[in-house]
Amino acid sequence: MQLMNADDAVRQIQPKISKAKGRLTVADAAAATGLAIEDVRTGLEAMMNRFVCRLQVTESGEILYDFGASLRRRGSKTAKEILADIGDVLWRGFKVLFKIWITVMLLVYFVFFVIVAIALALAASSKSDSDFSLDWVGDLFVDLFAAAGRGMIIVSMTDSYGYQHRGYQQVSRRNTAKAEKSKRLVQSVYDFVFGPPRPDFDPFANEKEVLSWLRDNNGVLTTTEIVALAGWTYAESEERMADYLTRFKGNADITEEGVLIGKFEQVLAKGDANLEGGKVELFWHEFEAPYQVTGNTGGKNAMIAGMNAFTLIMSCAVLFSSSAEAGASIYIGDSPGMWSTIHFVLGWIPFLFSFLFFLVPLIRSFDVRTQEARRLDRNKRRRIMRVIFDTAGYPLTLSDIVAAVNRGGQAAMDAREVERILGSVLIDIHGTTELREDGTLLYRFPRIERETAAVNAIRKAGGATNTLGDVIIDTGK
Repeated sequence: MQLMNADDAVRQIQPKISKAKGRLTVADAAAATGLAIEDVRTGLEAMMNRFVCRLQVTESGEILYDFGASLRRRGSKTAKEILADIGDVLWRGFKVLFKIWITVMLLVYFVFFVIVAIALALAASSKSDSDFSLDWVGDLFVDLFAAAGRGMIIVSMTDSYGYQHRGYQQVSRRNTAKAEKSKRLVQSVYDFVFGPPRPDFDPFANEKEVLSWLRDNNGVLTTTEIVALAGWTYAESEERMADYLTRFKGNADITEEGVLIGKFEQVLAKGDANLEGGKVELFWHEFEAPYQVTGNTGGKNAMIAGMNAFTLIMSCAVLFSSSAEAGASIYIGDSPGMWSTIHFVLGWIPFLFSFLFFLVPLIRSFDVRTQEARRLDRNKRRRIMRVIFDTAGYPLTLSDIVAAVNRGGQAAMDAREVERILGSVLIDIHGTTELREDGTLLYRFPRIERETAAVNAIRKAGGATNTLGDVIIDTGK
């Protein structure tokens, strides 16, 4: 029997997907189309590669392909995601333009407004033994125009709640391999307005992590392990499993216990042991960095706010003074045009700048407060997930979980807080509760128990080799 090519099979199967409300087995597709089983498998694998799909296992041990209520192409973005991308581009553009404006203001307006103060300080220093220095002026120019002055390196930090996370720190001006002990003025000014930068996210980080996990674990993977690696729900992990099976040429297998196992033999061959892949870091070890309004010290914020307030006050003085009053203090002649120019340059421009300088962080502070609260909840969720997975889903009481969660060095969580977060965790990872005879509530996680036991048995029995073996043909010789 001649097999059908993938495109022809997809053309036959795709119209049947909507009638099946997006969910069907190989047998369903064969019955609806009249295609051979092998042709159906070919078509469904091609569709998995093109459209978002979840793989589920029925009670009878059959694989259920769930494409959702409507087909959605892999990599396509929703309207909400598109709007978020547009907003992100606009925000980044505004940041670039406003940073340029900040640079101009630091170099021109602030310097102009404080030149008299500097002159007085220099005069005072000539009459005393103080070590007054203007080295900071040169450093200011370096930070504004030299890339090294703005460079960042990723370092390990710990926030006030005890969560260790990755963060950016400014590189030393004199040794770019080291971090500066404290942020310099220009970076602090930028952060005052836009907040400190957060570490970039590698879009392929999850894929690299899964591949490293597979190469270290005999090329087998369960949805429970995907949950552990990335913290997704089981629904999201089932979609990811379908994606990985098509992306990495894996095969789906069902154990006698009804557990879906992804087997990826092709990713095991290692040509160079020194070529490293992604770093495997389980979800509960990946604490998020804090959301901060400025990330500066209180003293530095006060200094920056004072500088901007001074500029704002001086601009207001220009704006609210009449041309006659201005002429009495600084003679500019009788030309109305000259006064209008000064009114605009020394009044409206610095006023608008100073107003935005205070307004942007004020508006951001509301979003930062919300994002920080969500971050803390996600980090607390990580701690609870660690306890659940460390015990392989074994039944636990609330007091067991609270005690285990608080064994780390992070801020303590009380029973009410743990119980609140557990409510959403139970839904996302298919947990259940049962009441013991003594009235104690037990939290059970049967899917974690079942899938962990199944995959451990497969690995214990042995697996594919992770070496290429000797070279037997070399086209270069």
